[in-house]
Amino acid sequence: MNILFHTIALEPARWIPQRVSQKLSDLIPKIAGAGFKHVEIYEPHLAASDEESIKKLLAEHALVPVVLSSYIQVAPEMSDEEKFLADKAELVARVRRFQFQKVRIFPGSKVSPKDAAATKIVAERVAQIARELPDIEILLETHDGSIADEPEAMVALVGRINLPNVALLYQPTIFEPEPALQQLAVQKHLIRHVHLQNRDPDRKMAQLKDGIVPWDKILPQLNVDVTIEFVASGICPMEKFDLEKSLAEVVSEADYVRSIQR
Repeated sequence: MNILFHTIALEPARWIPQRVSQKLSDLIPKIAGAGFKHVEIYEPHLAASDEESIKKLLAEHALVPVVLSSYIQVAPEMSDEEKFLADKAELVARVRRFQFQKVRIFPGSKVSPKDAAATKIVAERVAQIARELPDIEILLETHDGSIADEPEAMVALVGRINLPNVALLYQPTIFEPEPALQQLAVQKHLIRHVHLQNRDPDRKMAQLKDGIVPWDKILPQLNVDVTIEFVASGICPMEKFDLEKSLAEVVSEADYVRSIQR
C-alpha cells in the first residue's frame, strides 16, 4: 500500500471560485521534504502552473505523480458534446505529459442515479476516456451529488462500461459509520483506490482516528493505495491557512494509516 499526498490538502481556496491560492511549485519541495514519494495532483494546481517547470520539479524531488484528480465533466448537464471532446483531448494530453498512472473522475456531477438517459451518456463518455487511455486506471470517485448516491448504481455503471481499466475510488457518500461500511460491502470488489478524510458527528472535518467513519475497520479490508485528501486544519478561510500546520497534519494522518494497516 502506497500513501499518496493530495495537493488539494494544502489548498484552502478549493471550494471557492478562485480555486487556487497556493503555487504547486512551492508545495512540491515541502511535500517531498515531509517524506512522501507519491502524489495525487489537484488538476487546478497544474492548470495554474507552467507544466514543464512542474515536470522538472517533480523529477528533481523524486516525487511520482500517480493520480490526476481531474475535473472533467462527463454529465450532460455540465458539459455539451463539443466541450466534452475538447476537455477529453486536454485530459489525455496532460496524462501522457506527466505519465500519470490513474485518473480520478466524478461519476456524473448532479446526475441522479435514477436518470437513465443521463447515466447512459456518463457511461459512454467515461468509456471514451478509458479507451483512449487503455493503460491508465480510470477511477470513478464515489462522491455524493452524483450517480454514486446509490452504491449499487455505481456497481451497475462500472459493469455497463465493462472495461478493465475502469473501477472505483472509494470515499463514503454518507459520512456515517453504518452507511460507509454498507457501501464498502457493495463496492469492495471494484475499489482500486481510497480517498481518506473524516468528519465529526456535526459533519465538520476531523482527524481520521477521531471521526465517525471507521477507517480502522475499512482499510484492513482493502489492499489498495490510499490518498490523504483533506485534513481538519486545512479547512479554513485563506487568510487563516497555516501551510506548515496542515503539512504536519498530513504526516500525522499517514502515520495513523500505517498503524492500522500493520
